[in-house]
Amino acid sequence: MDALPDRFTAIRAALQSTICTVQGVKTIEEALLTLARHPEVLRLAPEAETWRDHLTAARDQGDMEEQEYALLELYRTLHTAGAGYTEGEKQQLEEQKGLHGLSGGLMPLLMAKELITPETRMADLGAGNGLQGLLLHCLAPHRHTLQVELSRGHLDAGRLFQRALGIPDHRITWLHGDLFAADLSLVSLVYLYRPVRPSEATLPLYRKLAATLKDIGHPIHLVSVADCLTPHLDPPMQSLYDDGFLTISAAG
Repeated sequence: MDALPDRFTAIRAALQSTICTVQGVKTIEEALLTLARHPEVLRLAPEAETWRDHLTAARDQGDMEEQEYALLELYRTLHTAGAGYTEGEKQQLEEQKGLHGLSGGLMPLLMAKELITPETRMADLGAGNGLQGLLLHCLAPHRHTLQVELSRGHLDAGRLFQRALGIPDHRITWLHGDLFAADLSLVSLVYLYRPVRPSEATLPLYRKLAATLKDIGHPIHLVSVADCLTPHLDPPMQSLYDDGFLTISAAG
């Protein structure tokens, strides 16, 4: 664990130059291209075809700047595929002051993979269409990922992505529900993008989520993107990385 902060810092520094040369980015790129070649995925996200062709052309021409731009746009496009909530889901999201799917870029994925071993059991709370969890399986295959999401439309898109990427069914569980729908007792890595806007009204949710993590009762890592959770952890977790946006912590 002592080496992890240095590895995270090195990843951040590398991403500030040409991201397409950073270890792991090529794996992400190939996975996104695989999705963007799949006919059912293109029906769900037609814009992906444009960015797929843009990315392929830039790569063939050796234009690293355009390749980076097209890669990030393809990631953004696929991350939002299947976005949609029923009226009941929208009401629940609004009641919790919840945020709709935001990608957060590639850095959280590239750092999270450093925490993963073949035995890792991961949970993505508020997974959207599960793209991050699926890409982490491509980057670092592991025992299991639990994808928890309120929108059935997102989950349907995620199952399609899983089939397109060829990730076995026993590696992924899709769970329809809010952040507290899941049994996290076996989880060793929790991935979370800011679930709700921080305010006095949402403070009880953050406190409840902090208590949920505390009750896991064995060593875990927390990857919290657009972090608003760690100030509520009691006792605090050991900070491994914090840049004001992405926080990575360890407990136990």
